[in-house]
Amino acid sequence: MNRRIFQVSFLLAITMLALFGLAFLLKSDVTARANFPTNSNREIAATRFEPNSYYRLTTQWQGDGKSLDIVNDGKLNNQLRLTDTGNFSGQRWRITPIGGDGYYRFTSEWRGNSKSIDVVNDGKNNQLIMADTGNYAGQFWKITSLRGGYYRLTTHWQGDGKSLDIVNDGKNNQVILADTGNFSGQIWKITKIK
Repeated sequence: MNRRIFQVSFLLAITMLALFGLAFLLKSDVTARANFPTNSNREIAATRFEPNSYYRLTTQWQGDGKSLDIVNDGKLNNQLRLTDTGNFSGQRWRITPIGGDGYYRFTSEWRGNSKSIDVVNDGKNNQLIMADTGNYAGQFWKITSLRGGYYRLTTHWQGDGKSLDIVNDGKNNQVILADTGNFSGQIWKITKIK
């Protein structure tokens, strides 16, 4: 009988330690991320953007000194980059609601409504360009509000598992869709400029 009581007491003690350890780990994870924007309490920014206004897109990582822009290469003029912020029509983005599903289209003042930010359908499905505007899921962007006035940008086609991001390669200017995570290159600030 004493042996059985000891076994039950031992199992109860192990269970309590395991539960306490799990609670500690969960609390540690939340505490470590407390100052970083996360997806908790997220909402779709359905009415925050005026379809006739223009906005600047910058990342938390690179700050306000670098903006989403279109490369003026004199050829296709369809490549997206993060470049020095300036008074350029390729850095002024119109955010237009698409239907009532909470998705938006991004067009620029420079290229007009006939070109939209799109995902290249090449098997990798992570490269972004300015493509002819159409009814394509890669052009339907979800803008998810994060804490601190920042947003996460995902597409209808790739879903919430892939976010607009900046490649950390030393140049830090290439725009791609990358696996969603708590990365400051995926945390976007959208500022009304006109």
